[in-house]
Amino acid sequence: TIPGSDLVRQSKDADKITPKVPDTKVPVADPSHLTDSEKDQVKTNVTDANKDNLPSGSQITVGNDGTTTVTYPDGSKDTIPGSQLVTAKGNGNTTNFNVKVTPTNTNNKINKDNNSLGKNTANAKAGELPQTGETNDSQKLSVIGMALMGILGLFGLGKKRKKD
Repeated sequence: TIPGSDLVRQSKDADKITPKVPDTKVPVADPSHLTDSEKDQVKTNVTDANKDNLPSGSQITVGNDGTTTVTYPDGSKDTIPGSQLVTAKGNGNTTNFNVKVTPTNTNNKINKDNNSLGKNTANAKAGELPQTGETNDSQKLSVIGMALMGILGLFGLGKKRKKD
């Protein structure tokens, strides 16, 4: 016989509940060392995202790297990795619905002087052909050609010396 305590385990809150990850990441100066105010913002975001999901008495703690632990009243825990909750300031991973996208080239008229679209030639690399991404190798070819001509000329002079 096997005792029932070995076969049955009481279900924990962590088994029944999966905490939701907030839609917006908190922008932080250093993702591996959060300040107290950044930790508070992460905690607020997790609390708001799970206000209908967590039982009363649940505690949320935020680590230095943003990793958040939800401890339920029965002592079970769930952990959300910091990478899902914080982002480094300025890397563009935060959700912002007020971003306006503006076109970079508003001049779409053909320039008759050089037959190119627009006047945005400041960004073009020197020696790069338009719209192909290929480089102009005529200078390299002329140097190679001159080197070959020099080598052929040396062979010709070498033969004349042998005849003398």
